[in-house]
Amino acid sequence: MADPSIGAITTFDIKRSTFSNGAIREYWLRIPGLSGASDCDSVDLPIYYLLNPFQMDLVVMDALAVITTLDANDADIDVGLGDDAAGTNNGAEIIDSLVNSAAGVLEVMTVNAITGVSRPIWKKPGTSTDSYLIVNQKGDVDASQLRWNLFLKVIPYEDLIGNEGDQAAVTVA
Repeated sequence: MADPSIGAITTFDIKRSTFSNGAIREYWLRIPGLSGASDCDSVDLPIYYLLNPFQMDLVVMDALAVITTLDANDADIDVGLGDDAAGTNNGAEIIDSLVNSAAGVLEVMTVNAITGVSRPIWKKPGTSTDSYLIVNQKGDVDASQLRWNLFLKVIPYEDLIGNEGDQAAVTVA
């Protein structure tokens, strides 16, 4: 009997890309120790920011907010991507109004529809757009009791686009 396998998967090496072994790298990043702000007069100023820690663009596939201590005040926390540490052109691509009224694990990204959902791309450092992860608190409330951690599932963009020079040609008869 012939070998029924349709492909062989090589040993996964985190330093190798999809071009060398066919596997797509996937990481869960932990951003611990977040809280709400005690006073937030401006909706445009970040309460936290983080420059992409890798020298590659990352597609954010999923996000979890783990609330360890809830806060009774609705803080309206957004998480998105911005151009700089000041939050220029930031959005709410990852979390749009975190519900902080219950402790627990919350999946916070948009659910996939049949037609698909565009995923944010966290650009590598030195890029002029979207290289910072920005946490904003909207609404002038005291949410300083809120304690939470953020987890992001990311895939290097280069693993998804492939090596265009090596694509196979399709011939239609």
